[in-house]
Amino acid sequence: MSPLRALARPLLASAFIVDGVDALRHTDEHAARAQPFAPTLARVSEKVPGLPSDTRSLTRLIGAVQVGAGVLLATGKAPRVAAAALAVVTIPTAVVRHPVRSTSGEERRRNLVGLLRDGALLGGLIFAAEDRQGRPSLGWRLDNWRAHRAEIAEVRAELKERLKEVKQAA
Repeated sequence: MSPLRALARPLLASAFIVDGVDALRHTDEHAARAQPFAPTLARVSEKVPGLPSDTRSLTRLIGAVQVGAGVLLATGKAPRVAAAALAVVTIPTAVVRHPVRSTSGEERRRNLVGLLRDGALLGGLIFAAEDRQGRPSLGWRLDNWRAHRAEIAEVRAELKERLKEVKQAA
């Protein structure tokens, strides 16, 4: 792993690990901030199996995902999956934590700054989820493998044909 990746991943992950631990330790406070979104959460949980319908359980679930995926990202274990999981939970967390529309004045400015900061972290997670460390994607490798297999089959068929011709000539 390059030195930049070795430094960048733990730095990016640290914000999510700390936030996840805070959500697990102070679940009621985090759940209270999400309470205005309870009706939306109830509708979504009807359509998504396994998703909790109460804000307290969802807060604990998101906190656990943040800690687990953050640790995976920081240690370099399944970093692309971990970054994608963090990106998915960052969006609703940012919307709940920074309600720009429902505030005004100085509080609105602080919420906007926080929302933009979370957006910047989301951008970093998108880069981390897309980072292949210089290796081609699985799709490209599969297509390349198939192309090579097809070429080998053609060469094999040509060699069998030439072998038949040589045997017939002899």
